[in-house]
Amino acid sequence: MKLEWNLGGWFGGQLGGTLWILIAAALSAIRDLETGALVFVTFLIPNIIGTIMWQRRDRLSCYVAIQMVLLLVGVFSFLAVYILDRSNQWLAIQSGGQVSATSTYGLIILVVSLLLLMFYFRFGRHPNEPPT
Repeated sequence: MKLEWNLGGWFGGQLGGTLWILIAAALSAIRDLETGALVFVTFLIPNIIGTIMWQRRDRLSCYVAIQMVLLLVGVFSFLAVYILDRSNQWLAIQSGGQVSATSTYGLIILVVSLLLLMFYFRFGRHPNEPPT
């Protein structure tokens, strides 16, 4: 089976993976504008790069582009948690239960790794085989 470009799937996945960063940026900006601005940049960068990849989809493999977006979301999620934790905003902006930064780093690694593996086993093992 071949992976095909899809507007809703592309931007839904890209925004879905980074929306929490935008919310964290807004919540932290209320307490500390500089931290909020830095976290907002960690939201913008993967979304700008993802949009550029969408615009160049005629020259990019959808499979490779999805791998790149997943890695970008993982790296910038990691960076957002780091910024929030170092500025003492990570626990302050949480409502209800609290999840430590350390646990969140592990969750980010787990989710991104599992998604990369899922896409590999579904679409990446035999790229030259005809669709079944």
